Amino acid sequence: MTEAIPLVVHSLFMHDLNGREIVSDVSLHVKRGEVLAIIGESGSGKTSVALSLLGFARPGMRISSGKILIGGTDILSLSGRQKRAFQGGKVSLVPQNPTTSFSPRMSVGKQMAELLAAHGHSGTGMKQLMRDALRSVDLPDDEKFLRRYPFELSGGQLQRIAIAMAFITSPQVIVMDEPTTGLDVSTQQTILELIARLVKSSSASVVYVTHDLAVVNVVADRVAVMLSGRIVEQGSRKQVFVAPNDDYTRMLLDAIPRLVTDGPAAVPEADGAKVQSVLEVKNLRAAHGHVEVVHGVSFSVGKGECVGLVGGSGSGKTTTGRCVTGLHSNASGSLLFQGHLMPFAVSSRSKTDLSAMQIVFQNPDRSLNPKESVAQSIARAVRLTGLADRAKVGAEVRSLLDRVRLPQRVADLYPADLSGGERQRVAVARALAVKPKLLVCDEITSALDVSVQAAVVELLLDLKKDGLAMLFITHNLPLVSEIAQSIIIMKDGSIVEAGRTNEVLRSPKHSYTRMLLEAAPRLD
Repeated sequence: MTEAIPLVVHSLFMHDLNGREIVSDVSLHVKRGEVLAIIGESGSGKTSVALSLLGFARPGMRISSGKILIGGTDILSLSGRQKRAFQGGKVSLVPQNPTTSFSPRMSVGKQMAELLAAHGHSGTGMKQLMRDALRSVDLPDDEKFLRRYPFELSGGQLQRIAIAMAFITSPQVIVMDEPTTGLDVSTQQTILELIARLVKSSSASVVYVTHDLAVVNVVADRVAVMLSGRIVEQGSRKQVFVAPNDDYTRMLLDAIPRLVTDGPAAVPEADGAKVQSVLEVKNLRAAHGHVEVVHGVSFSVGKGECVGLVGGSGSGKTTTGRCVTGLHSNASGSLLFQGHLMPFAVSSRSKTDLSAMQIVFQNPDRSLNPKESVAQSIARAVRLTGLADRAKVGAEVRSLLDRVRLPQRVADLYPADLSGGERQRVAVARALAVKPKLLVCDEITSALDVSVQAAVVELLLDLKKDGLAMLFITHNLPLVSEIAQSIIIMKDGSIVEAGRTNEVLRSPKHSYTRMLLEAAPRLD
């Protein structure tokens, strides 16, 4: 039986170097042409299991026992040379972030050729395989494209090449680790359709690791749910999503943001007075070098209001946010902040304005200093407000940790000791330390598990009630429908539609908005 099924895992156990059990008695199988999705929160062990299928253990971990049979051969019993032949040949990987898995110094053609050469291909046959692989993922197959470097391609194009390279050696098993995380909904839909087509044509067995349950509903045949290193539920997609047996599975499903058309109400007006405007952007134009990428954008954000800025890759939404926060000064137009004109260059802004406008980035790993404890990171921001007394600074740090719902014990921990959701909350706490009037959130939930995402959104809703204005940049329409009163849809550097969120999502007028709505993965 095991030989007829390309992938069989028997009683897999993994431990860290201190002997702590990380993966406990995991067993699974994947048939030909089948997609098994492994879902769970950060720290559940899903990525550790996925990497073990290639014979890898993450740093600081070891595979202690079990069998991983690929085509009937236990990859864990192979020698180093035999295992390397399996990796990329019999089993391959599509990584989460293609920008970090490609060498910036080699053309994509050379990197594809390097993979094929490692598995015994050469000459004209190699070139034909490369061209066939590129065509299979709907990319150009000419010499000009093969000579391009990774930095000359979009994230979606790089992800397609990564998928092409995973299929190019006709492996029996393909592991996909969050292959659509961070992609806009239209690109994500294209990649998911591409994966489905390639799985069907190749009959490969696919293990798809993700925290996005709406994507699982689109791509998976069966689902395995992991918690604390164990599989707590496994079954068909329909069974797991419609009639889950485990409380943890039900919690994950309940935490998924749903696209709603009766979302947040408009900010109430006090005594009939107009809501106070915190930010007014008028006729914003921005360029990268001599190329204009944002064309005459205008909008406003009121006190206690959240405005969602939505669009695909290359729409100009992130550049717009960077202009607002002073991180992109090659711009024209006007920024009116709290009633006064504010320059585009951050170096020309006053300390008051710098404190009053804060940004939280998508990746807290890059915005938090790995050598500073949580308390040191937040305290440094607190001292910028003029507070110098050590006891008062410490009290304010504790208050901020409470505000973002982090236990006091994390104060002495470092970013590496925290989960992704905890790090993102620290980044929010640090931004709040200087008492801002406007918070710019740039894709701050795109890489978070659904339960952690729900907690961060709940936090932002509480902050909004306190009068904090927010510009929420994202490609996640269901999330915007829950948090934002107003929505701006951007395409090719221009606003194509804007208005109250519930009205735009209920009756979109522009074809691009309708396309985004149709492309957004969701649970039925």
